[in-house]
Amino acid sequence: MFRGNSKPGVLINELEAEPLKSAGVKAIEEIFSDVSDDRLVAARKVLAYLKDNPYPKELIDTARVLIFLKGRDAHDYKFSSAVLEDYRHISPMWRDRYLAASAFNLRGSKASDNELVKRTRAALQG
Repeated sequence: MFRGNSKPGVLINELEAEPLKSAGVKAIEEIFSDVSDDRLVAARKVLAYLKDNPYPKELIDTARVLIFLKGRDAHDYKFSSAVLEDYRHISPMWRDRYLAASAFNLRGSKASDNELVKRTRAALQG
């Protein structure tokens, strides 16, 4: 189904790192803001982040939280679960590129919260 809809683009082995403007937690915020605006830039920044952070627990944790808050359907949850759990099982040669490429299907921080989160927050406030 997706094969016929694919567009020419950057191949995973040609993905180049793009420098981050921030470091630490701010770098993660920058990446997930870019996921909302420009997924290719976000993927490149993930690659740069991973060069300095070979154990990206904070990045993965943030991706998970954003999926729970902003995910819209089963594909969001299944995809992120598979990618984020399999990351450590990928060959070290491809591991970072694999996680960087996942930015194309993760949720960005600027996306609106899903309806369940909105209803839950409303119930807890009132």
